[in-house]
This record gives sequence, C-alpha cells and structure tokens, in this order.
Amino acid sequence: MPDKATLDTTVLRRANVALQGNRAAATLLARRLCLLQRIRSKQICLLISRNLIEEYRQQLLPCRNDLVKAFLELATKPDGKHVVINWKASWSGGDRGRARECRYPAEDDHVLRTAIRNEPSTIYTEEMRMLNVDACIYKEFGVHIQKP
Repeated sequence: MPDKATLDTTVLRRANVALQGNRAAATLLARRLCLLQRIRSKQICLLISRNLIEEYRQQLLPCRNDLVKAFLELATKPDGKHVVINWKASWSGGDRGRARECRYPAEDDHVLRTAIRNEPSTIYTEEMRMLNVDACIYKEFGVHIQKP
C-alpha cells in the first residue's frame, strides 16, 4: 500500500526551476524531484483538495520543468486510488485550538486539513515553522511533517 501524502506549495515552488545550472542547490532539487517522481510512479498516494489545487495553480504557473507540469496534471485528475480528494470537512474550534497549541501556522490549515485521514499520512514541506511541529501534529492528528 503506498504512503499517503500531501505536498506543501513550498516544495513545488522550489522544484519549479529550470533543470540546469545551480550546482549548490542540486542536492535539494534532486530530493524534490525524486519526491515528485515517486508520486508520478504511484509509490506515494497524493492527497489533494480543491484549496491546494487552486494554490498550486496560482503559485506554479508557468511550469519550468516537466516533472512539475506532470505533477499538476496528475493532481487535477483525482482517480480515487493514487490521487485522492481528501478534506477534513469538520474543522471545529477544538481542531484549530489543537493545531495552534502545536504552533502549526494558521495560514497552512488547508494543508493540514488535506492530510488528515483515519490513517497516518505525511505533509512534505520545507517550511521550518511546519517542520518544527511534527511530533505534536502527529500526536494530535496522525500527520507527520517531513522534508522531501
């Protein structure tokens, strides 16, 4: 069974570069592209929401490489098996409170709501404010937060 994961837009923005030049950033770029490739090859089940798709469209156009373009095409065609629409519909004050107690950034609640399931999942991000609260968010919601 493939892992279930959501991608924060920061990973995609940083992967959306021309695939030449900058050797210093090559290792980080390789990790991002490897993650996109794992999603494309169905090793990871992508959890997606309308909110995230809209954010991706706003922040990733124009596409600067084929893997980001392929990711966007995949993300916009959920199949219920490898690309799954997922959204925690009830987001009560208690849920928001638990996220704030963990110091999870409020502006990224839509990413967390996309990742929450009845089974463990992962948010891939490069944003330190999210990465720093992995243990607490996992305890509260069953969602790990990791770098690509």
